[in-house]
Amino acid sequence: MQEPDDAAAPVNPRPVLTVFAATTFTVAAVLPSFMLGGLASLMRADLHFDEARLGLAVGAFYGASALAAVPGGRLAERLGARTSFIIGVGLAVSSLGGIALLASSWAHLVPFLALAGGSNGVTQSAASLAIARGVPPRRRGVAFAIKQSAVPTASLLAGLAVPLIGLTIGWRWAFGLGAIAAMGLLAILPAREPRQATVVAEPHVRVRFERRELRELIIVAVASGCGAVAANSMGAFYVESAVSNGQQLALAGLMLSFGSIAGILTRLGLGWFADRSAFDPLRVAGAMMVVGTLGFLVLGYGEGVGALLVGTLLAFSAGWGWPGLMQLAVVSEHLHAPASASGIAHAGALSGGLIGPIAFGWVVAQLGYTTGWTMVAVVAFCGGSLLLFERRSVERSVPASANVGS
Repeated sequence: MQEPDDAAAPVNPRPVLTVFAATTFTVAAVLPSFMLGGLASLMRADLHFDEARLGLAVGAFYGASALAAVPGGRLAERLGARTSFIIGVGLAVSSLGGIALLASSWAHLVPFLALAGGSNGVTQSAASLAIARGVPPRRRGVAFAIKQSAVPTASLLAGLAVPLIGLTIGWRWAFGLGAIAAMGLLAILPAREPRQATVVAEPHVRVRFERRELRELIIVAVASGCGAVAANSMGAFYVESAVSNGQQLALAGLMLSFGSIAGILTRLGLGWFADRSAFDPLRVAGAMMVVGTLGFLVLGYGEGVGALLVGTLLAFSAGWGWPGLMQLAVVSEHLHAPASASGIAHAGALSGGLIGPIAFGWVVAQLGYTTGWTMVAVVAFCGGSLLLFERRSVERSVPASANVGS
């Protein structure tokens, strides 16, 4: 699809604020899930749960996110990104604050994580819409890379919370401070809806996709789901796995932060490159999923700090560095309805986020972490292979110049 030149389109005069808001509100939406994964070893004594129940609690987050993703995209198209951000942060604050103040058993975690999942489903689509409307096309690769760095940023914060807050003043304080910080995001909310940087769907117009478009979106959603099975299992169980393998809890938290930084830098670097080069972001995303399977296997079979470091770098950078490219491709190919298209694709990723931690937790409880990591590595490999096969099929049916990024 040919995009208008930046000079020819009325654009938001403050795209930096738009990207910053999209990113920080997304961090708030996903933070409860990653805080649970990072602090689970400390919370277990108070709330009495094992790996299987941890997986179910994280699964509640992603299940609610998946249910909210598509209607959240439609809501954002109708109400605008700003209103959706307000709804999303309200749900996130309720989740974080509820866990900090009210959770006294594992059963209490599930509804509060589901609240956060609703926040995530609404906020992710709103963030994609804000960037599509408020950022010029030539800057959109970096914009989506920054926005997609919100997830590893939440993982980074959760990792730092282990030694700095959880091991000092307690895990409830970590959730409580997170709620206060999320509430403070309302101060940076843009005063008005971003103006359109390109052609997008008008509010109150029902969006329809052609059969070919819907087929491609479904394939992307399935591949995203496979990648998310591995990535979100890692986000939920990384610290627990490292501790079970003999690492100190504080070191495991710091390694989680280190891996998150690697993931952030990977996403930002790919976004910068996407704005300056002609390549197919979905093909690169598929290749990254395939390479990332090596990292998951090292996390499962490796021993010692050295193996943990290598596995962390591979898994977080390759195995979890692809979502920004996925979002860029989906929005760039569906500029008439960016929030609805990203909602469909995101629903697939969130479905993987639901299935992955639940299955991983059950497998670990029955067979151990090595089997769990092997399982998610195989699923991620299948997702990457599916995406590569689909892109090869597209290249055979259309001229190479029609690829995204050309």
